[in-house]
Amino acid sequence: MTSYLASLNPEQRAAVTAPVGPVLVRAGAGSGKTRVLTLRIAYLIEQGAAPSSFLALTFTNKAAREMRERLRSLLGQRVRGLTTGTFHAICARILRAEIAGRIGSYTGDFTIYAADEQLQIAAEALSAVTVPRGASLLEPEELLRRISRAKSRLLTPRLAARFAGDPLDAYVAACYRRYQRALEQANALDFDDLILLTHRLFTEHPEVLEEYQERWRHILVDEYQDTDSSQHALVELLSRPYAGRPRSLFVVGDGMQSIYGFRNADHTIIGRFQHDFPEAQVVELRTNYRSRQSILDAAYAIIRHSKVVAPMALRAASQPGPGERIGARHAPAIQIFDARDARDEAEQIARCIGDLLRQGRRCREIAVLYRTRHMSRSFEQALRHARIPYSVRGSTGFYDRAVVRDALAYLRVINNPADNLSLTRIANTPARGLGAQALATLSAFAAQSGLPLSEALSHPEALDQLSPKAVSGARLLASLLARWRRYARTFTPDNLLGDVLETSGYMAALHERLSPEELPDARAHLQELVEAAGEHNTLSEFLQEVALLTSADDEDDERDQVQLLTIHAAKGLEWPIVFVAGLEEGTLPHERSLGTLEGVEEERRLCYVAITRAGERLYLSWAAGRVRGQQARPSRFLGEIEQYGRERAGRA
Repeated sequence: MTSYLASLNPEQRAAVTAPVGPVLVRAGAGSGKTRVLTLRIAYLIEQGAAPSSFLALTFTNKAAREMRERLRSLLGQRVRGLTTGTFHAICARILRAEIAGRIGSYTGDFTIYAADEQLQIAAEALSAVTVPRGASLLEPEELLRRISRAKSRLLTPRLAARFAGDPLDAYVAACYRRYQRALEQANALDFDDLILLTHRLFTEHPEVLEEYQERWRHILVDEYQDTDSSQHALVELLSRPYAGRPRSLFVVGDGMQSIYGFRNADHTIIGRFQHDFPEAQVVELRTNYRSRQSILDAAYAIIRHSKVVAPMALRAASQPGPGERIGARHAPAIQIFDARDARDEAEQIARCIGDLLRQGRRCREIAVLYRTRHMSRSFEQALRHARIPYSVRGSTGFYDRAVVRDALAYLRVINNPADNLSLTRIANTPARGLGAQALATLSAFAAQSGLPLSEALSHPEALDQLSPKAVSGARLLASLLARWRRYARTFTPDNLLGDVLETSGYMAALHERLSPEELPDARAHLQELVEAAGEHNTLSEFLQEVALLTSADDEDDERDQVQLLTIHAAKGLEWPIVFVAGLEEGTLPHERSLGTLEGVEEERRLCYVAITRAGERLYLSWAAGRVRGQQARPSRFLGEIEQYGRERAGRA
């Protein structure tokens, strides 16, 4: 038997060595699912499968990197050719190679728009569409949520209009049509398009699908409970039996940890896996290698009441010691305490952390989890006062800084001449006479003429409508863009960016725009961006990597600091000691969820995820007066934990 198989427990071994076909691994928290997924690949390669025949899909870049590193340590050079990545990264790669001439007017140099660009286009679509009688005006954020939901269900603007059930749906469909048209005119995609258009590519061009089915004979998916309908449909297409071969689909996930409904994840997909694939084999991983048994019991006390997912009790790999059972007189693994208000709660947590540090624990071993981002303020204040080092995960990321976004906008418009939004951002940065009025004139001319804004910069008819100063600025920018596009063919991305920052005048202008205190940080951020660009061979490759990065998912902080973060951001992470704050009705479960069964159920799963982040100690707290003037009561989840503890104590 291969050595790594001997190290697996019976359930893990059954999953890794399952016959080729549809396989669902229900992997409880801390049960080693990433290891099982990785070893499944290694096992099939040792059975004769070619590394290049694997496609392993994840939801974060961090998970994809971890999988590649584990496989490299197991297989060495035999891992070359294997494809791993996020759904969005893999689909972007497919579309870069295949979209031109097949879907609309898109080319392979398309831009992937981030949230702020999407909001701008959504606002423009709303302003261009008349609100019908019987519908209310939407905010851009709400329109984007509705468009995202439609795309996750594979609904194009035409289908959305066809299935509109009321005036509001019809209004959204009309705005969706304008939004999508604007994206195509800019040769741009949003993140949902990466999945939607790849699915469309495969269904409209079966010869392309067959090419990828021939390439990727084994499809593996991590965190399957987080898939939406479009991702599930894409997986189903790619894994279909082809050329006499059986379907080779291996998915791992845990319906009890499905917490991304707001991102259109559909927890029912993993629940109906056996219905969709009747020949599927199901393996359950129930042994937890992270947490003490009493912590697992607390998590089960909550999830056992679920009405929409099948609860699964987990067992700790190590047997519980004396006093670990919930409800016992001495319960060092779990403590529950109440607070008068948010300040009192934060101060109690800070004091407790101080005690732990004096007992020899390290700051990096401790995390404080909360339901919403604004709750971090009171914890930051209390920890600062106690002089305990901390970091807030999920705060402003590197690529969200203004100077970095400016530099990237230059690169994006060089790479994609149709990217009007990026051009608008940098047209007068630094100042070159292209103010709001000049840009509005150029944009109107470009729209009427069916041209990208970058072409209007040098068009005689457009320039005739501008002031002499604006004409000079437009010609200068047009000549610079032409120069950089020539350089992009031969320069490496870092050398190109260095030239852009200097010859555009951007670096010189920073000295005038920023204070002496701000300037060093800005220069350091831009130098870091240049170094990041130097890690890529082409400009398109670099811009795609940046677009697909997610700061919260990929953030690793190795400094010795207490970690403050939302429960959503904590998914997939673990610490020896975890504080879960805000366990009162209206906070966890959140007040917005209380009106629907599905809302409360997702909050239940969220609480389950929070608890199962803890390995050795778990602290749960609630505040009676978190909102001034309002009295709160403890969360129903606290009551369920205490009730389960009494039941177990009674059976003992």
